[in-house]
Amino acid sequence: MERLNNWSSSRGDPSTLFIVSLGSLPTQLAGDDFWLDLNKVLLVLKTRYGASIYELSCNERAVFIKTTEMSRIGIVSDLKLDLLRLIQEHLPDHFGLVDQSRLLRAIDLAIKRQNAIQFLERCRDQEAKGSREQAKLRRLHHNDIARVEELYKKIGDRDFSRAFVHGQRIAVINPCGPAKSFMKECFVKMDILKKHVFSDVELRGSGNVFNQLTISLDRFLLGGFEHINPNGLKCSINVNVETVFTYAFKAFLEKTPPEIFANIVFEFRQDNILQHFDQFEIACNLIASRNGSVAVDAIFPETVGIVNLSRLRINMAKIFWRQGADVSLDKCREYIKSLLDSGTMIALARVDDEAGITLGHSLGISLFQGFYIDSILPKES
Repeated sequence: MERLNNWSSSRGDPSTLFIVSLGSLPTQLAGDDFWLDLNKVLLVLKTRYGASIYELSCNERAVFIKTTEMSRIGIVSDLKLDLLRLIQEHLPDHFGLVDQSRLLRAIDLAIKRQNAIQFLERCRDQEAKGSREQAKLRRLHHNDIARVEELYKKIGDRDFSRAFVHGQRIAVINPCGPAKSFMKECFVKMDILKKHVFSDVELRGSGNVFNQLTISLDRFLLGGFEHINPNGLKCSINVNVETVFTYAFKAFLEKTPPEIFANIVFEFRQDNILQHFDQFEIACNLIASRNGSVAVDAIFPETVGIVNLSRLRINMAKIFWRQGADVSLDKCREYIKSLLDSGTMIALARVDDEAGITLGHSLGISLFQGFYIDSILPKES
């Protein structure tokens, strides 16, 4: 942190900060060889580029390198490949957990030094909360779902919603205009649930058991909706395709007034849609028949267009902002324009710096969500 605070381009300080983050992986399951091989990967950067390497936390490393624009691209490509090989070699059962946008970040300090400082502050705060306390975690079991079921029955809809349901606003930001709240997305906050219910459990990499847990959590989210959104304001809720075919969703349809249901956007992850595509079409038709709205969530920039959103009865698409998104989305400019022209709203999510807004505006997008958006929206009353 001291090095970032005192950074100066005029002194010829390293121009790029690379952040390696393994936080999405159950690294406590890895043996010593995993960490030795990680150190070898980073040592190559020190030998080849004169990199300075810092341990931010158990799972994060910071690497300072003096780069050109072209060498930065090459380093990102090579380092990402080395990290993916490392994960496949030592944690093959968890390879699917990798989010490339978070595995490796390259921050140009000449224009985004403040973003780098904010990121390191978040790493420090997470470490202070005990991110190292993972040594004795076990895998999620089916009987763990019963644990959260029992908690839900014990404390009820209202208290469960107050304790574990989180809201994050989606903002409308027009060029040269202020950020204005558009609606709030509501979802069960997994890190809070883990802290209070699953402190001894590794939730990541638990396969179908984790999917079954999220379906149970969907039921609790629906059950507590009147407490989450008592005024019936426009909002979105994150659910699985399977949830639409549960008795809990049927009950939700029956008890929710039509005017409130029409204010709800149901968000489904793109990977969940691809897994249950036929069922998703039925779910869309059911929700549309009640004047509700549907969003496709968790669309990575590189996968825009894989699902033909124009064919589906959806109202919104949420694309994750990540490094390299400008290149991927620029190739989809015409497709994005066709969606917007047809009336499909598009939001850029996980926006953590102003570059995401700039890119969005260049594509005609005016809806944004993420930590950076939280920081520029007016405080809620």
